[in-house]
Amino acid sequence: MKKYITGLLLCVVAGTAYAEDQVTVAAFEYPPIYQNDKDKGLSGDLVAESFKAVGINAEFSFYPVKRMVQMVSTGQAVCGIGAAAFFDSPEVKPNVTVVAPLNYVSQVLFYNVKKYPQGIKFDSLADLADYHIGVLEGSGIKLFLAKEPSLKLETNNIHEGSAQQMQLGRIDLWAIVDLTGLMYMKKLFPNETADYRYSKAFNIGDVSVACSNKLDPKGTYAAKFKEGLATIKKNGIYMQIMAKYYGGKEKINKETLIDDMK
Repeated sequence: MKKYITGLLLCVVAGTAYAEDQVTVAAFEYPPIYQNDKDKGLSGDLVAESFKAVGINAEFSFYPVKRMVQMVSTGQAVCGIGAAAFFDSPEVKPNVTVVAPLNYVSQVLFYNVKKYPQGIKFDSLADLADYHIGVLEGSGIKLFLAKEPSLKLETNNIHEGSAQQMQLGRIDLWAIVDLTGLMYMKKLFPNETADYRYSKAFNIGDVSVACSNKLDPKGTYAAKFKEGLATIKKNGIYMQIMAKYYGGKEKINKETLIDDMK
């Protein structure tokens, strides 16, 4: 009987059977890191190319984050990709193995320069207690910021909602990945992009691959992914993908590279 694999990305896949040389990758929309498009986003493309390097075709499906975590934890999906913190709760952690970081994301605070001409300066998260900060519900950024109880977090279910709230002055800051914030501001407010800038990174978040201990108890697919990732790092594809999304090799944010690629 053939073995089957169901994989995923930042969310999970249903338990549909697929041939050995094909993996379904589930993701949530966080463009341009993960996106439901021809190009699957920076991290999505890295995942696809890593599997491709070991002869596995990755097909993507998109779901909410919480469902992804549950499906990996309960063994309805073989692999998942996202912040390691997604899989760190006591009820989930024993059921998954976080394989390795794929890349990192620079988490920053967007602001309106007309409102804050001196910029946003802080040494710790507690220094941001006076601001209303927009965050995406269920995101790794929200999980990270929620560790500081003094922060005023305003959640939204879509990035466009937070961007519009900031444009209308209903929130002071927007906590988001640098590439994602720039993309949305250019898309939604093309004539106002000069009004918005972002702070230094308040956190460098990981994008990690995790596998279900129930469906991959021997670590077979975890090993395949690690092998493929090592291959694309050596043959140059990894840096080509990073340059594609940052607009050139010289523009790549070095903090977003895994250690052996810096």
